[in-house]
Amino acid sequence: MLRRTLLKTPLLAAAAGVTPRIAWGQAPAATQQTIENFFRFPQFSRLKLSPNGQFLAAIAPVKGRGNLAVIDLTARKSMAITSMTDKDVRDFWWVNDERLAFNLIDLRRALGEQLGAGLYAVDRDGGNGRELSTTSPISATGAAYTFRYSEFLSTITHEDKPTDDILVLANDRNNRFPDVYRMDTRSGRKALLTFDSPGEVTSWIVDQAAVPRAAVVDERSGNLSVHHRADGNSPWRKLGTFNSFKNEPEAFIPVAFDYDGSMIVAARAGGDKLALYRYDVAAGKLGQSIAAHKDYDIQSGLLFDRRKKALVGVTFEAEKREFTWFDQEWATWQKMIDQTLPGHVNVLARAQNAPIVLVASYSDKDPTSYYLFDPDKKQLERGVSARPWIEPAKMAPQRFLRYTARDGLGVPAYLTLPPGKEAKNLPLVVLVHGGPWVRGETWAWHDQAQFLASRGYAVLQPDFRGSLGYGWKHFTAGWKQWGLTMQDDLNDGVEHLVKEGIVDRSRTCIAGASYGGYAVMMGLARDPDFWKCGINFVGVTDLDLQQSATWSDTARLMRDMDLFLETLIGSRTADRAQFDKTSPVRLADRIKRPVLMAYGGLDQRVPIEHGEGMRTALAKTKVPVEYVVYEKEGHGFLLEENRFDFWRRVEKFLAEHLK
Repeated sequence: MLRRTLLKTPLLAAAAGVTPRIAWGQAPAATQQTIENFFRFPQFSRLKLSPNGQFLAAIAPVKGRGNLAVIDLTARKSMAITSMTDKDVRDFWWVNDERLAFNLIDLRRALGEQLGAGLYAVDRDGGNGRELSTTSPISATGAAYTFRYSEFLSTITHEDKPTDDILVLANDRNNRFPDVYRMDTRSGRKALLTFDSPGEVTSWIVDQAAVPRAAVVDERSGNLSVHHRADGNSPWRKLGTFNSFKNEPEAFIPVAFDYDGSMIVAARAGGDKLALYRYDVAAGKLGQSIAAHKDYDIQSGLLFDRRKKALVGVTFEAEKREFTWFDQEWATWQKMIDQTLPGHVNVLARAQNAPIVLVASYSDKDPTSYYLFDPDKKQLERGVSARPWIEPAKMAPQRFLRYTARDGLGVPAYLTLPPGKEAKNLPLVVLVHGGPWVRGETWAWHDQAQFLASRGYAVLQPDFRGSLGYGWKHFTAGWKQWGLTMQDDLNDGVEHLVKEGIVDRSRTCIAGASYGGYAVMMGLARDPDFWKCGINFVGVTDLDLQQSATWSDTARLMRDMDLFLETLIGSRTADRAQFDKTSPVRLADRIKRPVLMAYGGLDQRVPIEHGEGMRTALAKTKVPVEYVVYEKEGHGFLLEENRFDFWRRVEKFLAEHLK
């Protein structure tokens, strides 16, 4: 399966304003804005520097597949070190300067047919390929599988002599709660590091010496306990137990260890926003504050420099991704790059044992491009673009805004306006994100929003109440509010844009996937004259079914699913009246507007019964319904041909009902 293959890489001009050099990639001329160009897979992805900074690895197109390629930055030669024709590399990691680990996906099979990524390793020159583990089902109920797996967790970088070992998570002892193992990527042998596990661990945190030092244990009933040990030979000590559904002042979650062995945690400390702190284990309390923001949660994004053996910064998502640097050298580099590549978010990653820096640069109009930065020579060299067929000058600007919901809650959102058109009386598509308990949007190039804007539509992407990242109040304001105030937030966003004169009130469409699909159907049913049309893909339509479907992956994977859903959505028994009023399948007779619905036939998250039930209910009405099932897809559409087909349908549907 793994063999040595030549990958030819043409030349590219260096970035403007820096010293020209022979570059290591080429972006072909941009092409027209077809559906295919918006929704095809990126050409290059996951670029990463070797520890010594002399090599660059990437997922690159070889023989029509995403294979692993390595570029010798000194010799300016590139080579594909895998040549698979039946699979694609999904992600990879440098084990050391000579070896890489990776996992796989098949991008020519539908999402519902993907059984797992497996784990593999290969030398930098393409030799000594080895299968380390294959993700395989060990039991099945209907379409829901339980898998035996080994997943990459961490490289091992603290030892004086480079090692071929990595840390992995594996569920050999417990199907649901994995352990940490040290695995030899040449032999495949692995040694258990968490034999004395403190319980059913949902999250392991290893220190800078690759020792599991903190663990979050599932105590059931929504309770999590945090455990810590001084080193790999010390006993575990419970630091506290906290309820996931309460903002307890003492609650915290471990996220990392610094080089001095101190533990870093995320906590609200009795406030609204998550922030990062050092934790004083001896005193059993929060210590020094590391990073906080008045408007946004910060719960990860720690940036370590292995050469300096120090925490040098933090990155987090605000309106755009932001960086806070504690180290002056890194701050200087960031300033230099930002001045050279203005209007972009520039993400810096330095080689572990060399000064060379890889820069991933993106904006709202420009998909990610990669650069090499030499701090000593102050030289920036452009490499490859993830989507070289996208022409930034033709893309739409995206801006952040906050509007006020009818109950006074501030709702953050992103607005993308069609380029070349006056921002006045435009047709609008409200894109509702899934989850819904996620940070839905951020400032970047978005395929769906850009496609719709290219067709002349304004696009609003709200982070309605219940979305994460904006504090505890914003999150909990969405509890048990499906179809109620969460729905109000979407309508109020439309009214805000109408008041601003940007949007034509009579030409608004609601669209979304998963929870977003639910919001589509609920919006059409609850407010039948508010929306002109709706586009629901893989959306929930029956709240009772969503909680009672024992064959869904949430039922299989979440031990306290009933408690989780009852807290955030409601109880099938105690909230029966509310469920009946907020389940679109029971309100089909209220829907008057045209709807496009698309589902995956093998969806384990939102089973196909949601779509079939809604279709049957709407068949009793006179509502125009376009219904499509992609038989082998799951909770989303992975095959390019299916994505192309779906968005062609969207384009035609909107042209008919909004124009």
